[in-house]
Amino acid sequence: MDDRTLIVAANGRVASRVAAKLSATGEAPDVLVRDAAKAQRVLVDERGRPTYGDLFVGELANDETMRRAMSRSAIAFLAVGSSPAQVDLEKRVIDAAQETSLGHLVKLSAALAAHDAVSSVLRVHAEIEDYLVKSQVPHTLVSPTSFMELVFIDAASIRESNRWVGTARDGVNALIDSEDVVDVVVRVLRDPSKRGGTHLLTGPEALSWADVASAMSSITGRTITYDEISTSARRDQLKSAGLAEWRVDLLLGIDELNRHSVYGIPNDRVRQLTGHPARRIEDFLRRHQAVITPSLRDEPAG
Repeated sequence: MDDRTLIVAANGRVASRVAAKLSATGEAPDVLVRDAAKAQRVLVDERGRPTYGDLFVGELANDETMRRAMSRSAIAFLAVGSSPAQVDLEKRVIDAAQETSLGHLVKLSAALAAHDAVSSVLRVHAEIEDYLVKSQVPHTLVSPTSFMELVFIDAASIRESNRWVGTARDGVNALIDSEDVVDVVVRVLRDPSKRGGTHLLTGPEALSWADVASAMSSITGRTITYDEISTSARRDQLKSAGLAEWRVDLLLGIDELNRHSVYGIPNDRVRQLTGHPARRIEDFLRRHQAVITPSLRDEPAG
């Protein structure tokens, strides 16, 4: 083992940006991916140069590949996307970290994970966190509230009809820009003094979905509304859109987080860890305004 950093499942949206930022500092990490072709598209900088040192290709369930990648590393970052296999896959990574005596594992988790949480996301992470603690692998949990990207779940409806729907008009969520999460992970990977325990991360203010719709209206110059529908109607709507049952439950659970204001109390942890304040929803929406702006071909002929 040397001082290398390994990013597991590096093609992911958070993990790929962590790789890019580390590479930009001159500390290109090793990466483990399932899809080598995707890595050639995703894990490159603006000049097309790889944002990694060595590339390991294999399934997370492939113990041999995982151990080979881990055995060279002092620290690893684990961020697996939500799926029915997430618990099993992350446990396999933790097993490999234990078997290779990995120096430190940084896991992307979820704020206030608990076995009795109203959201399936939090219950999944609670199970993985318990397994990680029992493994005795030295670790840090980076545990953000809901990502601001969630406001684009109904992006097509927002573009086409200036409307999005959900089941939780009431309640608030201190939504966080995933770019802040990336910055925190990079800081933890580079600075041993930031490691250990749980970093619970929030955005700068608690927002209702109606607040977000108002911010969208201000940014776009269009009147965008958030309309509440029943949970059963929303479930039918999501299933009709072709979403798998587990994903439907995940999205409905996120609305439950808002309804109960589980993430209703902002903190200043992003600033404490990175030196800059957490980004505001308006900053996020300006950066991604094209996602909710109709293209010219969508506009009616005049």
